[in-house]
Amino acid sequence: MIRLNAKDFPTLTFSPDDAVLAMVLDQNARRFVVGIEAAYIDPDVQLVGVRLELSAWSNLTLTAEVESQGHVTVDQLPSELSELCEFEMQPNGLIRVAGFLRQAHGWCEMTFQNPQMAVEYSMQQPLQRREYTP
Repeated sequence: MIRLNAKDFPTLTFSPDDAVLAMVLDQNARRFVVGIEAAYIDPDVQLVGVRLELSAWSNLTLTAEVESQGHVTVDQLPSELSELCEFEMQPNGLIRVAGFLRQAHGWCEMTFQNPQMAVEYSMQQPLQRREYTP
């Protein structure tokens, strides 16, 4: 695995079209790991076989859709992510990860305060862009 340089973290994005392959959220060990088919840096580079790890955070807030209660704060997620739809790094040290849950079929958000972050990938390739002219 190749480790992504921290200078590229601000341009890191994910697409819900790329499936989450596996996810671990261990709140006691303060460790969140997600394996995903692909991610993107800059506007033109695709990372393939991506592993995102957030650890040693100072606080974690979990919210999820709960049947008959709507979107509420929860102690633990009802299932793992099936899609990583939103990934946001904020200047105040917060990282927000959101997406759809695999078995619970609802939406969840995880907000990590001051986590350590590592991103690894198996290969990178330029994006194949197709220009469309009407």
